[in-house]
Amino acid sequence: MSEPIPVIDDISILYSDPKLASARARWAELSAEFEKHYGRKPDFIARSPGRVNLIGEHVDYSGFGVLPMAIEDDCLIAVAVNESSSDVKFANINKKYSSLEFSPKSSQDGYVDINPELHVWSNYFAAGYRGLLEELNIETPNGMLCLMSGSVPEGAGLSSSSAFVCCSVIATVKAQESLLEKSQRKIPSAHEIATIAIRSERYVGALVGGMDQAASILSKPNAALFIEFHPVLKATPVYFPTTQPAIAFVIANTLVTSAKAETAPVRYNLRVVETRGAARVLALALGIPLPADGKFHLKQVLDAHYEKVGFSSEGKTEAEADIEKLVGMTEVVERVLGTDEIKNGVSYSKLCELSGLSEAEFKKLYIQQPIRDEIFHLYRRAKHVYTEERRAVAFRDTCEKAMRVQEKAAGGDEHKAVVESKALFKRLGELMDESQVYCHKYFDCSCDELEELTQLARRAGAYGSRLSGAGWGGASVSLVSEDRVPEFISHLKKEFYAKHHPDLTEDQLERAIFASAPSSGAAMFVGHL
Repeated sequence: MSEPIPVIDDISILYSDPKLASARARWAELSAEFEKHYGRKPDFIARSPGRVNLIGEHVDYSGFGVLPMAIEDDCLIAVAVNESSSDVKFANINKKYSSLEFSPKSSQDGYVDINPELHVWSNYFAAGYRGLLEELNIETPNGMLCLMSGSVPEGAGLSSSSAFVCCSVIATVKAQESLLEKSQRKIPSAHEIATIAIRSERYVGALVGGMDQAASILSKPNAALFIEFHPVLKATPVYFPTTQPAIAFVIANTLVTSAKAETAPVRYNLRVVETRGAARVLALALGIPLPADGKFHLKQVLDAHYEKVGFSSEGKTEAEADIEKLVGMTEVVERVLGTDEIKNGVSYSKLCELSGLSEAEFKKLYIQQPIRDEIFHLYRRAKHVYTEERRAVAFRDTCEKAMRVQEKAAGGDEHKAVVESKALFKRLGELMDESQVYCHKYFDCSCDELEELTQLARRAGAYGSRLSGAGWGGASVSLVSEDRVPEFISHLKKEFYAKHHPDLTEDQLERAIFASAPSSGAAMFVGHL
């Protein structure tokens, strides 16, 4: 829990062999452009990657675990520190983005103005900057000259905005290192920085759960991460067994943009309110005491329910016990929220009545960010959350069991390993496919293009295919055996991209659909390019 953000002097540990050469060229370009722009070399480059969520969609803000992996596309911010001034200058290597310059205000005034109603790219840098300084209570920060390069596709469900905020937090804490050392204060650990980044992104107007930031900062090489949020943030690497053929994940962008900050009131933020409302209604129905502040999420309902009624885990593995509890909670959802009165959605006034609150009280407790809707779906959201967490636990358990079998059978029969790999792919694929069904039917976060793309992926040989990220556009992720990747990508280019996006260049196609190895998480580079 106390490990720092890695400080590196060689970027080869961040990228797979096929992508290393282009990565080196991009980092070198950033350094050269920085020197051209500011007349000096950067002191360091902060790096934070995007992520693809393999399974566990829209459950993080309900307190449950998710299973993403970091991808090789990332956000880079080159920084030079100015200890004689607090002024900040921030620019993007992509000239379509305007520059940002400011002198930080006092901590009492929030350091820097951020208007979440104005959807400008610089808000994400300002959010990370402000969040870090507030957390460390730095009154007079060191100045920063910054230049950014981002390769995570925007609006693709690959966490470009969170990678940006994370990178801003990391760049800012590194720039303030001398102040921390002078005052003999501890530099935040990677886990602490992830927590700061989670809080910071809320300044741009999105109620985030924490998966994106934790995956971007805490990922380990060659592994996915099972990230848990309740009662504390915990990240456990989940390794995939060596199989023949190898497992591969192909990311395909629908090119339907889902801008979180713009659509949050009718999508992301609304889902947070619906799941919290469902948790409160379930708690009241089950006779579970609510905390003093009145706030409750669905994981807390599960824990409190089984503490009240009792649960025996004797003879069960941790995964088996978790899955049994989640199945039980799905039955509770059917009984409490699956009634004629609630199942098809309720009005805001009815939601407040079921919650035992006035409309003003409900708004004060649960609506901290703008939302817009007339119907609130408690049954569908809660059913998705409990079943999706069951799928995430089963996905992790399947991988870990396969790893144990592989370790036991090291040097065993090769044919047997091939059969086991096919069974592994089939089981993981089934869980991904079921997840897509629930995202579409119960969480209403898919779209026509995602439905078409995931169906095409299965016909092209994917063992499983599902949306990744918040949804409503963005990218899909498909499990494919490595030997089928070129054929698989070629098929989707022909059947999806040629149909919907015939004018894409070959370079644009390569950015739209690609395989990615599990990447390392955040890092601070201090070497020479």
